[in-house]
Amino acid sequence: MRRTREGRALPSKKHVALRSDAILYLPRQRSKIMEYEKTNAFQSIWKHLFRTPHRMSWIDVDGVSTRYLEAGAPDAPPLLLLHGTAGSLENFSANYAAYAEDFRVIGLDLLGCGLTDKPDFDYLIPDYVDHVLGFMNAMGIESASLVGVSLGSWVSAALAYAHPARVVSLAMVSPAGIITDPDEERRVAESIRARRTQAAQTPTWETIAAAMRSLVLHPDTMIDDVIAIRLDIYSDPAMKAAMPHLLAFTGGKDAMNPEQWRNLIQPVLVVAAIDSPNMFLTNARAIAELTPRAQLLELAGCDHWAQFEQAERFNSATIDFFRKQYQARCS
Repeated sequence: MRRTREGRALPSKKHVALRSDAILYLPRQRSKIMEYEKTNAFQSIWKHLFRTPHRMSWIDVDGVSTRYLEAGAPDAPPLLLLHGTAGSLENFSANYAAYAEDFRVIGLDLLGCGLTDKPDFDYLIPDYVDHVLGFMNAMGIESASLVGVSLGSWVSAALAYAHPARVVSLAMVSPAGIITDPDEERRVAESIRARRTQAAQTPTWETIAAAMRSLVLHPDTMIDDVIAIRLDIYSDPAMKAAMPHLLAFTGGKDAMNPEQWRNLIQPVLVVAAIDSPNMFLTNARAIAELTPRAQLLELAGCDHWAQFEQAERFNSATIDFFRKQYQARCS
């Protein structure tokens, strides 16, 4: 055995070689781990969808060409996804694959939104309701459950109230359609009008990104894909012309009163983003208290877009809720 002058044993050449191999091996392993983590952290619309059979198409709804994305078995229980103000069906990119395992899931561009036609009149809540109802008729859907985000939650509740036989159950995200504080309602409506109008008037990456990142608690979770799609949609001159029509509903005159909320007969899952103490959190709690068959789902780590920012937890909770409603209906 080799020793130092002081008598300490030196490692054998064999041991030195093993240690040298390990030193070379570990950085390679770290690099592979980092690559794997980077691949799994990367998010895009296509990454959410590429494993799931689906189709995108257009259908005529009372003269309005309406874009939609459909996934899941044709004979599965129908589930419609209704986006928020001046949004598009891509808002649910993180939800289609999970929903398609249990439901015939369909996201649509609402009246005047996304790539759906933009007729020349102001769109109020009854107009959005008529469009969704017409879409259901055109698609041969007798009744469905609904997921609505913001404006979409308002439309889904108004549809459920006006046509109770057509709606099985609802999940409401960042719910609108109830006025808990008139002054705060006006302030939020003015802010929405200002942001959307600016985005449509000067559709640049910066203006669109600012509008989209305001929807999430952690701005870095808003993926470039979603921003790019919204920029493309808002860059269409037709969208610039339609934006005043799309924002007409923000006057708030179509809000449902407490008695109407009390008379909703469907099961309702109300999603409350508890880390965002704003009007929508207050709305969620008020609706959960007023509506007789409502449940409150509190989600942390998200803001306006719980379905996107906390997709895994959101999907799990809403799927469980909708399964139970359909099972109860069939029993």
